[in-house]
Amino acid sequence: MAVESSTARVGSPAPDFTLPVAGGGEITLSSYRGQPVVLVFLRGYL
Repeated sequence: MAVESSTARVGSPAPDFTLPVAGGGEITLSSYRGQPVVLVFLRGYL
């Protein structure tokens, strides 16, 4: 899996990324463009 580094800046759109979803599949930030998004990163979750 390749990871590109980019810097997020306050007041600017977040860089697009794709994450795995618990239970299978993936989710991409850009698919929620124009909608509020809250990200929760749980520590120690497998």
